[in-house]
Amino acid sequence: MKLSALRISTLLAATLLTAPIALAQDDGLYDAPVDPNSAFVRVLAPGASLAVVNGTSLDSLNQGLSPYVNVQPGDIAVTAGEAAGSVTATPGAYYTYAWNAQGEPVVLEDQAASDPSKAIVYFYNFSDKPTVDLFVPSAKVNAIEAIEANSGKSVALKAPLKLDVEILAEGETVASVAEVDLKRRGGVSIVFSGSDGNYTAAAVQNAFFRAE
Repeated sequence: MKLSALRISTLLAATLLTAPIALAQDDGLYDAPVDPNSAFVRVLAPGASLAVVNGTSLDSLNQGLSPYVNVQPGDIAVTAGEAAGSVTATPGAYYTYAWNAQGEPVVLEDQAASDPSKAIVYFYNFSDKPTVDLFVPSAKVNAIEAIEANSGKSVALKAPLKLDVEILAEGETVASVAEVDLKRRGGVSIVFSGSDGNYTAAAVQNAFFRAE
């Protein structure tokens, strides 16, 4: 049964009222640089330890995910290890530049934050599964449904709280992440990858690097 985003959010909030509550955090997507013309670009390259976005070197990659870097609109060069590419950025937009298992580039436009009382959960499917769902066992609902391979989706959820999540393929659990920490005014990215029955998922708190 498919549920609307509003229904999912309501069910999650109602079910998780008794969940352990983390202290509110004021960093993240809502504290982006003030220039209204800025765009935001980051790199996702599992296994990489260094990335460069528009000339800014980033050596604090977590699970291969870099912080967002504020850039001026236009063609933005990105590299990670031996891989390189570019993003055509527009004002106010958020981009994740990734490489799939075959080494092919994938440019994903992320949802911008709009409600400082919530956290945004980004989910990326870089596995050989054609579609997967992001399932919240405590609420018994899919937070995000039908995420196709080499793509991503997102949902805004009430925060602060912590969630255990599972990745479902054809109704079967293929990976899980315990205690995903949802912070008010912030976001977290869940990256699902793997093939041939060997799958992993990891959650990374989103971050910003303010370029001069």
